[in-house]
Amino acid sequence: MKRLFYMLFLLCACKGTQQVTSSFVKVKMQVRKEYDFKGGVHFSNRFPGARANDIRQVDDSTFKITILPENAPINPSPWYAFSVWTDRPGRIHLCLDYDREQHRYDPKISNDGRQWTDTTQVRLSADSTKAWFTLLTSPDSLIVAAQEVIPSVAVYNWIDSLPNVQHETIGYSILHKPIVALHTTGSDGKKLIVVLSRQHPPEVTGYFAMQEFVRVVTANTPEAIRFRQQYEILIMPMLNPDGVDEGDWRHNLGGVDLNRDWDEFKQPETKAVKDYLKKTIAAQEAKVYFGLDFHSTYKDVFYINEDSVHTNRPGFTLQWLKEFQQAIPGFKARVKPSGNGGNVSKSWLSRELGAEALTYEVGDNTSRDQLKMKGRVAAEVMIRLLH
Repeated sequence: MKRLFYMLFLLCACKGTQQVTSSFVKVKMQVRKEYDFKGGVHFSNRFPGARANDIRQVDDSTFKITILPENAPINPSPWYAFSVWTDRPGRIHLCLDYDREQHRYDPKISNDGRQWTDTTQVRLSADSTKAWFTLLTSPDSLIVAAQEVIPSVAVYNWIDSLPNVQHETIGYSILHKPIVALHTTGSDGKKLIVVLSRQHPPEVTGYFAMQEFVRVVTANTPEAIRFRQQYEILIMPMLNPDGVDEGDWRHNLGGVDLNRDWDEFKQPETKAVKDYLKKTIAAQEAKVYFGLDFHSTYKDVFYINEDSVHTNRPGFTLQWLKEFQQAIPGFKARVKPSGNGGNVSKSWLSRELGAEALTYEVGDNTSRDQLKMKGRVAAEVMIRLLH
């Protein structure tokens, strides 16, 4: 029996049921196990990024997979990921059961964890709390997931591959995984750009757009080199490694939405970023001119701060949005302003650091080519306007 769990999945999460306590809530971690059913059908959630809370056989070829969040209440981002294989080639029918939550992500399928294809003909219950689809199976394992599975080890490997950056561990998560910050070199360090990603584990499209943004600003092009001579770019590509590897819908292992902790900073991940930014600014006598936090939601939306008069570059966000939209034929930006008194990253970056800042929510179903294009354009417009 051949089960293809590619290299990134070798760092398996802890088995068994555990309780992790923060100052707010308790998180019940899923049981990591292999499920073996009569008829030679097998499932597993024993890899980083997996989520399948229970699997039951309904009949000879139908199986129900229960998908539950790490705790509640929670944003409806029902992440799932599991592997499946059969002793002989065949066809099975799967039902994703979200209990009270509604289906959001149609399944993606991979046999190696690198190349992914979309499934077709997903059927929903009347209240969308269940989703049915069919798979062709074989002794070779298939990975079924809400989006591409990008565990923390893949992010760390990507960090190591980047040119023209230095990186350091600025803190640790609850499970003691590194919170890594990258920074470019070549400037005097007085002008800073801040880039954030992966506060919410399932938001993979935002992560992909962030990767392309970073590729452009760290490239060896004349434009990027000149930009790095003027601005130092601080990049924190994965704030929530525990949530990423545990297959969480939204929260860290403290059961907290990290993008609602940018006021009290009670979680180690957000506190590490705050301390790093303040330390860097003080040591270099620097200012942050632009902050961009990449996320995902149903369709593209830009959350901006209403109060930008007293920033280090007043009006830059609106100028950036205007030129970003003009650079993409047919694209109309959905912009939602809010005050900067909130507890999200964009508010704190503006309120405390004087940065022009926004949250870029990339659409869940944006094609991967479009993701790269939008990430590239976001960086190119910034470089052009700030140069």
